[in-house]
Formats: sequence, structure tokens, C-alpha cells
Amino acid sequence: MRRSAILQAAMTLLTNDGAAAVTPASVAGVAGLARSSVYQYYPSTGALIGASVEETFHRSLAAVEAAMRRARTPRGRLTSYVDASLEAAMAGHEPTMAYAGVELPPECQVRLAELHAALTRPLLDALHENGVRDASGVAELIRGVIVAGARQVREGESAAVVRGRVRRFVLASLGLR
Repeated sequence: MRRSAILQAAMTLLTNDGAAAVTPASVAGVAGLARSSVYQYYPSTGALIGASVEETFHRSLAAVEAAMRRARTPRGRLTSYVDASLEAAMAGHEPTMAYAGVELPPECQVRLAELHAALTRPLLDALHENGVRDASGVAELIRGVIVAGARQVREGESAAVVRGRVRRFVLASLGLR
């Protein structure tokens, strides 16, 4: 229970205030625990941020996979990926943004690279299904468009407008109108 409270507090701080706000003291304060309780589960700020980001990846991946399972066509799976990823990013659960510029322990870096690959795999599959060449390069560009779309929403644009814009951009760029 404590570990869950600590992780949830860290994720809240990470989402709302960025990685710099995630310290054992601040997480303990949000979780209503003593700072020493945080150290029982996470030996460093980097480990705490790494665990938070890992949980963010898991939640994003679960949302993407669920959305894609509901889609019935290759085009539908691609748009489901885009929509679910954009929703996660708009909610502050864009994992790669969460740990950008943060020095993480080497074991966290390795794990995050694995998780990034796992989150990209469904997009690669959807791109292959849609006959896209250079799926890896295109996937990277699509992830960038999703991040840019989330930023537009954070800056005040309508989520519905941005969602439509991102979807149209991705489909048009692939010739899948």
C-alpha cells in the first residue's frame, strides 16, 4: 500500500510539476508519509522518477493496446494508436517527456529503452499492416506529431480540434485519407 501511495504521489508530481518536483521529500509530503518511508522503496530520486515513468509507460501501453484491439481494420488500428497515444499525452502521461533531461540510474535507462520499444511496437505493427515502408522512421515522426499535438492542447487549443488535426495529418502523410 505504501509503495502504491508513493508511486501515485510521484506520478502526480511528475505529471503536474515535472521531474524536478519529484524528490523524496515532496513525494513523502504528497503521500502523507515520512521521507524515510520513500527511501525504503526507492533508494534515490532517479529510481523514484524511473519507477514513475515506468508506470506511466505501462498505463499508456495498456490504453494503446485496448484501443487497438477494438479496431477492425489496419487503418483503424493506426488511428486507434494515434488517438490513444494523444489522449495519454494530453493527460500528462507522455513517458518520454516525463524523463527528458533527468539523470536516471543506468538500470532505469535500460528499462525505459525496453518500455519505449514496447510502446512503439504496436505503432510499427499498424504501419506495416498499412503497407508503410520505413516504418521505424515514420513511427518516430508520428510520435513527434503526437507530442506536438499534446503541447498544443496544454497551450489552450481544443482537444477535439487537435485530435482531428493530428489524425488528419498522420493519415494524409501516409496517403491513407
